Amino acid sequence: MKILNVNLKLNLAIILIIFFHGLFLSIFSIHPKVSYSIVFLLYFLVVFFNRNTMLLRIDRWLFYVLIVLMPSVLVGLYLEWSYIDISADIVRYLAPFLGYVAGVILLKQLDYDRILYTFYVLLAIQLILYYYSLISKASYVLQGGPIVEYASLHGLEVQTLFFLIVYFLLKNKVVSGFKKVLLIGYAAGFILNPILLMSKARLIAVLLTFALIFILYSNIKDKVLMILFALFFAGTSFLYFDGRTYYDKETSSDVTVYSRIQNTIELVKSKKYLADASTSFRVAEITNLTGMLHDKAPYSLFFGFGSGALYYDDYAKIEGGIVQENFRPDGGVHDIFFVPVAYVFRYGFIGLFLMLYFIVHFYRKILINNTNLHQNGISKSLKIFIIISFVADLFVGVHIYGNFDFGFYIAFAIVLQNKFNVRYNSLH
Repeated sequence: MKILNVNLKLNLAIILIIFFHGLFLSIFSIHPKVSYSIVFLLYFLVVFFNRNTMLLRIDRWLFYVLIVLMPSVLVGLYLEWSYIDISADIVRYLAPFLGYVAGVILLKQLDYDRILYTFYVLLAIQLILYYYSLISKASYVLQGGPIVEYASLHGLEVQTLFFLIVYFLLKNKVVSGFKKVLLIGYAAGFILNPILLMSKARLIAVLLTFALIFILYSNIKDKVLMILFALFFAGTSFLYFDGRTYYDKETSSDVTVYSRIQNTIELVKSKKYLADASTSFRVAEITNLTGMLHDKAPYSLFFGFGSGALYYDDYAKIEGGIVQENFRPDGGVHDIFFVPVAYVFRYGFIGLFLMLYFIVHFYRKILINNTNLHQNGISKSLKIFIIISFVADLFVGVHIYGNFDFGFYIAFAIVLQNKFNVRYNSLH
């Protein structure tokens, strides 16, 4: 079957469909689980029905993943977890590896300029989505909606990786005129979005992004400018939002922009669960998971409780901070927010070590090139993106765990770098 024996235009179309499936599927109001299944099928077809893919020459990363998943699946079946949950956990662990292999297969067929062009097409579409979300937000506010609203659907469409690309495009001065204005607008939206949504996780991601840029890729002048900008932004935002209250539909009460941060501080002081139910739930989750692992040690450390495993609040009571849909009929909870423990809980330490090796291996393999500003910016962006994705998964497991795009972005960086090296060496 030669599904991917295609020309360049179809290759590019497949890449765009993979990355913007959500945009297409939202038009038809397809359920997220169905959408995710369609995305998995796309990646699966790219990998296993490519003319260059043979069973006896399976990619080494997929081979490693199969070795890890086999005992996890067997344990899950033995413990009689739900078949649906078992299937979900198999795909979640497989996702970044499958995304990487699919990315390599597709992108290796393109030359350097085509890959770079494709990457910037993705950025252009992101800009369109961002400004559409900005217009939607403005319309929502003009119709009486609040500027700030916790967990709102009226946030700004921004992504960390594309903010990083934008930042280095601006810093390296490779854009000018109206394009520069559009990129500056995107950067501003990335900074403001956590405040507009009252999101602790997003705010941490923004702060971490600037901290990594500051530490890793800034000279003295840049460091001074970033400190001054941070002070100015913090001061003006505090003056504007201080004392302003907004109605929170989830808690049916008036809150301030900084309420969630204040709640966390109050939790540390009072130790009361409901002072910050979201943070308290995560603490209870870790306590329950580690308690179950300890009770069944040492075998649980090697094999975990298998794919599809549920945990129970036998060690720390869950009093809120999680939606009811995450509970199964017997009271067990399936979704896990603190992903490092999730890996051990479902796949054992071998599953955790393989994922860490995958992340560290490609972080080190992406090299900074100072001879080409485009290559320089993309490499720096992807290295920071890998760190941020790993940290973000400590709060919500959707950035690496279960994310096909994470692996695909790594493939972008690796294949683009290899193509650039071939071109550079051929000229010298």
